[in-house]
Amino acid sequence: MRYRIFEWIDTRTRHGAWSETYKNLGAPGQAAADARVLYLRDQPPSMWTVPHAKKLSAGTQPECKDIYEIRFKANNVQQRPLGYFGPDSETFTVVLWATHKGRQWTPKDFCRIASERWASIKAGTAGTAEVEID
Repeated sequence: MRYRIFEWIDTRTRHGAWSETYKNLGAPGQAAADARVLYLRDQPPSMWTVPHAKKLSAGTQPECKDIYEIRFKANNVQQRPLGYFGPDSETFTVVLWATHKGRQWTPKDFCRIASERWASIKAGTAGTAEVEID
């Protein structure tokens, strides 16, 4: 199966959850992001595991349910684009780009933001766009 990768789009600014951070990574960072996504898009969800990706645990934060993180390092920072499989069976949608260092996430309320954005996509009140990957 090959998944198409989409991103949440802010309807006010037209900025995307993937593209805004991606364009600021520089060539080596973009190459790391591309390599990771090119690998993952050909894998079923059961193969989205460490070290390439990880399904977050809802544990004490129920809003983390069903969120996957794409995992790679760029510019000496652990990059963690977050998203969900869907809204159809052939897509993965990035809803937020977070970073992780030690036990600290940026932004701190990443699960809440991600789940709210996902809810807006499912409700049809947010836009999405396909991410171009070479």
